[in-house]
Amino acid sequence: MDEAGGWLWLLMNVGFVVVLAAALIWGTMRWRRRRTDAAARAERDRATLKSYRESDQNTAR
Repeated sequence: MDEAGGWLWLLMNVGFVVVLAAALIWGTMRWRRRRTDAAARAERDRATLKSYRESDQNTAR
């Protein structure tokens, strides 16, 4: 019974790592292939610029 517990522990740990790696790879590929239109890109760039400017104002003391 002790031997089966060791194998089960190994299977669970290796299986968890494999599932986690597969999920990370799948999510990364989905994120890289996302589609954005011109309006979404412009909104993203505007929000980024606003965030940078607000950060500069907070640190310029």
